[in-house]
Amino acid sequence: MTAARILLFSLDDLRRVHGRLLPPGADPRVDTAPFRAFRRALLAAAARAATGRSELSMWWEGTYNGYALAVAIEPPEALGALDPEAACPLDGERVAPPRADRYPLADVEPGRAAVAQDRDGATFEAPFGAATGHFGAPGMRRIT
Repeated sequence: MTAARILLFSLDDLRRVHGRLLPPGADPRVDTAPFRAFRRALLAAAARAATGRSELSMWWEGTYNGYALAVAIEPPEALGALDPEAACPLDGERVAPPRADRYPLADVEPGRAAVAQDRDGATFEAPFGAATGHFGAPGMRRIT
């Protein structure tokens, strides 16, 4: 498996930066308006920074200190100049193989970024609300 540039965004930071976009009365465990705002900002920055084609994928990682949304960039050099701070402060970064159970996030090339779809045409979004998954991990929603 090839190495990817993996960006980590703290769930607490994602909520702080984008949580206000949750519509009044919406359930934060399922509403993905804050995620869509984060994704728009990240993909705009990626399109500007791209020097080649890349694929972005994502998953949640948990620690004793909380959860982080991991975003993998393959190949890493295609977005080597990406500064993701416009989307959300970066909590950490590493170069490593991406997880096998990752979700598609985007297809990027110079000047263009598009939300990635699975083979059935669905996209994936990550609610930032109350924990909903296994061991309290935030979940992913498949959008058809």
